[in-house]
Amino acid sequence: MNTLSSLHVTSTRGGIPVLCCPVCHAALIESGSHLACAGCGENYPIVNGIPRLLVPDMRDALQASAISEGPRVRTAKSFGFEWTHFSRMYQEWEDNFLAYMAPHAPQFFQGKLVLDAGCGSGRHAYYSARFGAEVWAVDLSDAVETARKNTESLPVHVIQADLLDLPFAEDSFDFVYSIGVLHHLPNPEAGFRNILRYLKPGGEIQIYLYWKPEGQPVKRVLLALVNSLRHFTTRLPHRVLYALSYPLAAAAFVGFVWPYRILSRIPGLKSIGERLPMKQYSNYPFQVCVNDQFDRFSAPIENRYTEAEVRQWCDRAGLRDIRVKPNFGWVAGGTKPSMPAGDAQRC
Repeated sequence: MNTLSSLHVTSTRGGIPVLCCPVCHAALIESGSHLACAGCGENYPIVNGIPRLLVPDMRDALQASAISEGPRVRTAKSFGFEWTHFSRMYQEWEDNFLAYMAPHAPQFFQGKLVLDAGCGSGRHAYYSARFGAEVWAVDLSDAVETARKNTESLPVHVIQADLLDLPFAEDSFDFVYSIGVLHHLPNPEAGFRNILRYLKPGGEIQIYLYWKPEGQPVKRVLLALVNSLRHFTTRLPHRVLYALSYPLAAAAFVGFVWPYRILSRIPGLKSIGERLPMKQYSNYPFQVCVNDQFDRFSAPIENRYTEAEVRQWCDRAGLRDIRVKPNFGWVAGGTKPSMPAGDAQRC
């Protein structure tokens, strides 16, 4: 269960060590309200049952004043605010999860050790665990508080850590996924290559990235408008943008979602409706659209990719059985090649 115990330093799978110091990669020793590194001596607090395994520089940056915040810290704080205020679990999240994980069906997760790299509210970790996985859910932001609450009845171990300095042994996980996270890093491909280090040889990775609209003039114009607004909105106080997200979502429903619902029911006009942007929100509660408007206009760092660019990531990483499929963005994955004989695991 999602409680503080020796599970935080040892996996339930045969006692294999999982956690290690993100600074020197030595073993961690649980000592009351913190984890102590047996190598460099760094101490990591455990707050509200969540180990805070951040390297000192990142820990200090997250605690620094707003004046000295860089884009990455501002991005992390925007997601901390987002998942604290949009924490509700909807029944629609199950189909959403399976769409992101395709072609993997629920039975794929049974008995697997899984890394959720950038867990946000914990909704993907929830379904991974419900379908039979033991999940280690990591996020840089305060979203870990929400993730812990949303997964507390399941075998999910929530940790505050940085995807670029993960506190795990390499080659630890059967399956690694990162949904809607990597494109918010300064160097997304480097982040992808880093989380791949923690996947076992023969294991699979799954990611979701924003797409660049190609051959879609209406979407290109809308995206250009959004990007222009983002220069202003990413500097707004989060509470102000939270309030503005409601009228933005209402405009999306009036301009696109409701017309799509109408056109999709009229013979001969469905094809017109299918070309409308934002039609995906017709399958979700209004509050999900509000959430996504905050997401779209709040995070300072955002990158977008073509299908070819995403496939090149996978090729350069040496993955096998590569797949890249559209899902209002790109869902990509593949298999990590087997480890050459004699290679050793590092922790």
